[in-house]
Amino acid sequence: MLRRRIITFGFSLALLATAFLLASCAKQNDQAKSVEPAPRVVSTVEPVERVLALASPTPTPTLVNKPSAPPNPTEIRDTVARVFEKAATPDTSRDPNFATGDFNGDGSEDLAVAVKATEGSLEAINNELANWIIEDPKNVPIQSTSASQKPSHKPVRAVKGDILLAIIHGVGPQGWRSPEAKQTFLLKNAAGSNLLGQSVKNLRDKKDKQKLPPLKGDAISETVEGKSGLLFWTGAKYAWYSSTPD
Repeated sequence: MLRRRIITFGFSLALLATAFLLASCAKQNDQAKSVEPAPRVVSTVEPVERVLALASPTPTPTLVNKPSAPPNPTEIRDTVARVFEKAATPDTSRDPNFATGDFNGDGSEDLAVAVKATEGSLEAINNELANWIIEDPKNVPIQSTSASQKPSHKPVRAVKGDILLAIIHGVGPQGWRSPEAKQTFLLKNAAGSNLLGQSVKNLRDKKDKQKLPPLKGDAISETVEGKSGLLFWTGAKYAWYSSTPD
């Protein structure tokens, strides 16, 4: 009998301990919940500054062609060799013997340089299948001017002793320095003195701009046979415009 009472009393104590533990756990859970931070409310409304920035169009960057470094003699020699191989070399008897500018108005810098045929290369220079076109700019008519040039249909040929002006058209951002720049006009009676590349903007800003020919790009000012003038691109060929009265 005594043993049964002891077992019953022990069982009761175990139940009381279990109930006490459960009550303590519940209290701790309630305390933990009471200290949890309130949920953060995130606004979905964009700030005014951001809305205005997104609504404003992104400006298109303006492309500006940076002026390239002036040519050095080695570059000029290598460029002439790339175009003419061994048929011509730069003429160093005049200073300056070159000019640069965007002469055909395509956005790439071109090179104009005085050249002469090498010994025994006249046949190659006058070859109709060559990469260059031989022209005499004085025979090219000028539209919308009072000049009275008459077009000549006679083929232009270089002869021994000629100093010619080679205008090498540039390609892309590298301009005439590009390995692909080989299109060339070889001009007879156009390698004068005081060669200078003139930008079309500067020429049009001058007071006597009404006397200019119809320019499509930069031009070359020089003196040929004692007469000053401009060598310019017509859209298909190079023409000579004399600013010295006859």
